[in-house]
Amino acid sequence: MASLRDIRRRIKGVKNIRQVTRAMNMIAAARLRRAQSKAESARPYAERITGILQDVVSSSGGAARHPLMASREVKRIALVIVTSDRGLCGAFNAGIIREAQHFFQKQTVPVDVITIGRKAREHFQRLDANIVQQFPQPSRDVRLEEIGAIAKQVITDYGTGKHDQVFLAYAKFVSVLKSQPAVTQLLPLAQPAASDKQQRAAYEFEPGAEELLNTLLPQYVEVLVYRSLVESLASEQAARMVAMKAATDSASDMITGLTRQYNNARQASITSQLLEVVSGADALEKK
Repeated sequence: MASLRDIRRRIKGVKNIRQVTRAMNMIAAARLRRAQSKAESARPYAERITGILQDVVSSSGGAARHPLMASREVKRIALVIVTSDRGLCGAFNAGIIREAQHFFQKQTVPVDVITIGRKAREHFQRLDANIVQQFPQPSRDVRLEEIGAIAKQVITDYGTGKHDQVFLAYAKFVSVLKSQPAVTQLLPLAQPAASDKQQRAAYEFEPGAEELLNTLLPQYVEVLVYRSLVESLASEQAARMVAMKAATDSASDMITGLTRQYNNARQASITSQLLEVVSGADALEKK
């Protein structure tokens, strides 16, 4: 049985851990509010630029054959995987990596990996995957130069024929308690459905539709990358907040159990000492 000193030491250690997890929970909650605001504000902009592109493509005829929208024979695929640099966020990274591995298993052509975040890089290095580009996890502000570097790399590789399709693996932010790992196609960009084309009015553009697409489509790719990054960031902070809350509660339960164990051990020690005193007193009386 553990001594009273050992139990006190364990209680002190668990209390220190609880203090750390409680602080991390509060930090994650504060960061989540900012990340959630960014994720929610990115959605209307993405939807609006999607509608503009649909209008341009619907009214441009041949402009829809833009290189970033034209399909071709698939000989090699790129998969961009967005994870975090740090752990302690529950199953956040594991869910994204699992979806990426399922994607790998379904492919019949070579797949190149582009990692964003240390966790994805370390995992796929252990699997000897062909990692062609590595990016660190973006800052909490998700700066424009960080998005531009990723989007430019993806567009360049696709434009030169290095990759025939590009997919994006990230965590969609649903709510504080739920995120949804997903793999979506980034390039070639999807063209609007026939029903959308019929319902939309015809427009005349100045400059021409092709020149307009040359400007809009790279920006659209940047928007999609930005949206995936901010949603993954919000999902990460939500997962870390929940994980740290669970760790704090577990530490509190452990402290309660250790305190009960300490009190029982202390009571047993006092009882044993009293019995020794009484036994000694009886022995003296008999003498």
